[in-house]
Amino acid sequence: MRETLRYLLCGLAMGAADVVPGVSGGTIAFITGIYDKLLNGIKAFDSTFFRLFFSGRWKEAFALIPWAFLLPLLTGILISIFSLARLTLYLLHTWPEALWAFFFGLIISSILLMTRGLHMPAANIALLILGALFAWFITGAEAMTAEHTLPHIFIAGFIALCAMILPGISGSFMLVIMGQYAYILSAVVHLDLPVLLTFIAGGLCGLMSFSRVLSACFRRYSSQTSAALIGVMAGSLRTVWPWHDGTLPALPPGLDGMVLVAALTCACGVALPLLVQHIATRKN
Repeated sequence: MRETLRYLLCGLAMGAADVVPGVSGGTIAFITGIYDKLLNGIKAFDSTFFRLFFSGRWKEAFALIPWAFLLPLLTGILISIFSLARLTLYLLHTWPEALWAFFFGLIISSILLMTRGLHMPAANIALLILGALFAWFITGAEAMTAEHTLPHIFIAGFIALCAMILPGISGSFMLVIMGQYAYILSAVVHLDLPVLLTFIAGGLCGLMSFSRVLSACFRRYSSQTSAALIGVMAGSLRTVWPWHDGTLPALPPGLDGMVLVAALTCACGVALPLLVQHIATRKN
């Protein structure tokens, strides 16, 4: 029961993060220590599963899936997207600096956690820098105009959910770049089923393919993959910095009360994952 509640809470956090352009649900999965479980859970939907499923051997097919993990996690994500999303968007409009500062602190903390004990030869440092540059330029890209046809929605879902499980690159931000963010968010609010089902179909295809790529990279090149992802997360800090001049980070306009609030929420963002990690270590 305790693990079920934990996965539910992780799903709530991932769903709330995925709504905000610039924050990755994959980052939240890293922070909460469920990233490996997430990749393995998605990978469970493999050719064996579909062969058994479409041959009518449903019980054997479903027995291959870690439902004890995936069901509460998915439930939390969906609850968050359809309920907490409104709260997240409200905070984004009323207290944007404080909310962005909190996410900035979360990413800083997750980078600190990921670098603990990581072997960093010259090749890994180069991958870290390349990952940071990639994320820096991607998150600085301007939004394009796009058609809202079902094929475009399918492709948007494919790319966005690939980004969702990649720490540092936000699926929502990729939707902004592709010009689909407002349209998809409106479909969620108004329950536009054709659009939502097409988007989900594209997302599932993206998840099942990209999760295998990431898992293979971690299995064969663990430290190199971690270094590249740390770089991606570092480069993504450009997006979540609370103040901007155009698309570039900037200093706050003045030392007012909002700067103090942002500093406090940033400190909370840094402290929260470290506290969770400390509690988990003590329990282990």
